[in-house]
Amino acid sequence: MDRTSLETALNAVMDAFPAQTALYCVDLRSGTPLAAIRENTQVVSASTIKLPVLCCALQDVMDGRLSLDQVLPILPEDFCDDTRVFEPEYRQDGASLWELLYWMIVSSDNTATNAVLSLLGFDHINRYCASIGLTQSCVQRKMLDFEAIAQGRNNYTSPADQYRVYELLYHGRILNKPLRKVAFDFLGRSRSFESLQRYLPDPVTVYHKPGGLDHLSHDAGIFLVEPNPYYLGVFTWDGPALDGEPQQDRLIGKLSRMVYDAVTKGGNP
Repeated sequence: MDRTSLETALNAVMDAFPAQTALYCVDLRSGTPLAAIRENTQVVSASTIKLPVLCCALQDVMDGRLSLDQVLPILPEDFCDDTRVFEPEYRQDGASLWELLYWMIVSSDNTATNAVLSLLGFDHINRYCASIGLTQSCVQRKMLDFEAIAQGRNNYTSPADQYRVYELLYHGRILNKPLRKVAFDFLGRSRSFESLQRYLPDPVTVYHKPGGLDHLSHDAGIFLVEPNPYYLGVFTWDGPALDGEPQQDRLIGKLSRMVYDAVTKGGNP
């Protein structure tokens, strides 16, 4: 299936769904876009912003400013009620930077993320984002800080910016080899299978970081499909209210399967 045909098929599904959507798919080896639909749209990032935060922290480790072994406290204001790791009766004394980064990515733990944000600071993360060529990604608030959102401060990214980070990691253009291995190890252990991998029939290695809030669901990552590994990011917002499970997750899964079939089978089921 050629790019025009794939984009037409994807657009038909996206246009029929009651949400705003943006999608970007790129062949990782050639850098050739396979489908690009509003890929430069800046969107509220939800937890997808945790990928550049991870890379920023690992860059500081590489530069000798931080150590993965250093133990960090968790400030009282950084605790979030949704944590499944740093619960009232367990682990409130803090953890190593390695473990905080692990939970931030693997389980998308917001308490761990807030502890990392307190360590790094918004300005430092935003300077890092700019330094690696991200033009639509920034951090303005901690996780679940709804007061900040009410004040007009939020975290943002875009499908194209997320591709930029994954592409730099994939080609070894940021971090050193051991720290890239750490990043890919975390991304490969993500415990979320509800979106990009939802309808894939085959065992595929996927390095990804999803994110979601009310009316919003994203997932972006790289698929190690031989001989054509690819990046896919699908971002949805202004969608139906949550009703047990975000309907957007099913949309992302359907779009992902369409791309997977196009890459691996020429578009045939």
